Amino acid sequence: MNLIPSRRTLGLVLWIIALHSIPTAAVEPDWSPPGPAVGAHFKNSLALEDQTGRKRSFSDLAGPRGLTLVFVRSADWCPFCRKQLGELEKRAAAFRAAGYPVVSVSVDDLPLIQKFATAANISYTMLADPTGSVTEDLGIRDPQYPVGSFTHGVPQPGIFVIAKDGRILAKFFVKGYKVRPDPDIVLRAVEELAK
Repeated sequence: MNLIPSRRTLGLVLWIIALHSIPTAAVEPDWSPPGPAVGAHFKNSLALEDQTGRKRSFSDLAGPRGLTLVFVRSADWCPFCRKQLGELEKRAAAFRAAGYPVVSVSVDDLPLIQKFATAANISYTMLADPTGSVTEDLGIRDPQYPVGSFTHGVPQPGIFVIAKDGRILAKFFVKGYKVRPDPDIVLRAVEELAK
């Protein structure tokens, strides 16, 4: 009998641990995290521009082990996103050291992420998805905002930890947009996956 868990099982366990570490008021039993499941293949190539205007893709963004992909609503107008992006910057070197660098995606136009990245001294890659095409493709678009609204296309904020081969190893989502996954829990999960 093999008692060593597979990486897929470990990813699911880490996701469950992360979900249960969120304050109880934020967790609703009838809600399940959006998007592809842990163990599924991340099928989007992330063909988006970064804050320097360079076209990027999953293959050139991934570190030696993979990628920590963070979806936020806006680095321009969302205070919860701006705070989260700043908190991730404080841990960006640790994510890189574990082999899963942080990359953020928001539905901002390129000049807006450029402005935020410069002002906040962001060292990790920020991607602009102004049409929300990636969030739509992944099934994480927030459905409360109709077509034509200013916020149409924004994601339900969350984080995927993706292996270099494209397998989703862990995901961290919380219902709503005011509470975000604890960055230290995400970092611990990434460091555990790197062992």
